[in-house]
Amino acid sequence: MKSTEINSFVDFIKHSDVFDLIAHQVIFRGQPVQGKLLPSIARKDPSLETTATEKRHLDELKLLGASFLAPGETDLDLLVRAQHFGLQTRLLDWTSNSLAALWFACADPSPDDVYVYALEADDLMLDGSIYTTDPFKTKNTRVLRPRLNNPRIIAQHGWFTLHRYSAKVRKFVPLEHNSETKHHLHEFRIPKGRRKELLIALDRHGVSARTLFPDLDGLCQYLNWKQSAA
Repeated sequence: MKSTEINSFVDFIKHSDVFDLIAHQVIFRGQPVQGKLLPSIARKDPSLETTATEKRHLDELKLLGASFLAPGETDLDLLVRAQHFGLQTRLLDWTSNSLAALWFACADPSPDDVYVYALEADDLMLDGSIYTTDPFKTKNTRVLRPRLNNPRIIAQHGWFTLHRYSAKVRKFVPLEHNSETKHHLHEFRIPKGRRKELLIALDRHGVSARTLFPDLDGLCQYLNWKQSAA
């Protein structure tokens, strides 16, 4: 996996624009740590087979959260919805908007260098039939384009990777070590000293907490940031 250091907004644009030449669909993820591209359900202990736990959580969600759910939502729809509200799932958040990924990396409270990952998705896509099948029975870790059925997914240009537990090696395998995905990954490292100026540039180009979280919570985050950045 190639790693590139990013030292300015223009630098990031220049490097991310190259993907138009090499892939039809590229998705991006910003995070405060290098690698460890695993879904939240697998981060503490990748060797745990969590399928039974995840299915139990979905059953509880259907019972206890019925007033919040829409009729006809499939298990995969519920996984996507629950992921956005903090439930640990086998989904890992991505976006088709490289600037959104850069914001998520730079806005993280970690004081250290942060990272943006790009994944060439053309050969890794799930088709629409995944919504009529069991998401826990996928044979490979693949890229999922979710239904645009909530404001945050729309605002964040949300995509996901749907991860599978490998019975062969008895664990969830991080994308950077997965033989089917690692060659499609690119890494961008943002030095900690560049983060503030990148957030200011992103705001100037319309990417901020206010636009990525289109609700009162996002607006309040944005106002707090504007005060601290002044």
